Amino acid sequence: MAERMEQVLTGPRAKEAMDFRLIFAVAFAAFLVDATGRRVLMRLFRIGPPIDTNRSIVAEARALACKYVPFAFMG
Repeated sequence: MAERMEQVLTGPRAKEAMDFRLIFAVAFAAFLVDATGRRVLMRLFRIGPPIDTNRSIVAEARALACKYVPFAFMG
């Protein structure tokens, strides 16, 4: 039986991990609202190219958050 070992972060790294999770959650919520609004407006006014329906709204918001949140911790 392989037991799963979990690391417990302490000190500055724990604070950075918590900050990352908090910023990610806020960014995800903002991008979720953005993706929803964009899809509704594009369907309502038939603006732009057809909507890419291969991705769900949640997947799109997650991809955007994963793309932009790490820049907050660079430098």
